[in-house]
Amino acid sequence: MSRTRPPWRFTLPNDLAAVARAQESLEKYLQEGGVDPETVYSAGLAFEEIATNVIKYGYDDDLEHEILAEAILSPGALVLRVRDDGHEFDPLRAPPPDLDAAIEDRPIGGLGIHLLRKLAERLSYERVGGHNVLTLWFERKPKS
Repeated sequence: MSRTRPPWRFTLPNDLAAVARAQESLEKYLQEGGVDPETVYSAGLAFEEIATNVIKYGYDDDLEHEILAEAILSPGALVLRVRDDGHEFDPLRAPPPDLDAAIEDRPIGGLGIHLLRKLAERLSYERVGGHNVLTLWFERKPKS
């Protein structure tokens, strides 16, 4: 009988120093779960991008907030979900950046969202009970 690996869950404060600890924990969980290195890297990078942006841009106060992260493994996929109580922000509504424009002509921002779209097979966003919930799906590749 095969056992399902329990989900990874991590609650971090809105403190940039906590992001690296959470990212290390996520990557360890994925490696121990037999996830291929490419997916481990993509999920870790996506998590770091999301958490950092929530901390930098999601809050106007100096209060402590909690960011909840969860990863669920299935044989063919990894689902990564990040939930925060920051300003409502749907990254899926952001227009893609104009990568052909000269760097000095581009607006600041938007490349992180572009990166998430490239790393994950699918993204979804919803606002639930005053929280942003961003979910990313990664296809697990066979280990080489």
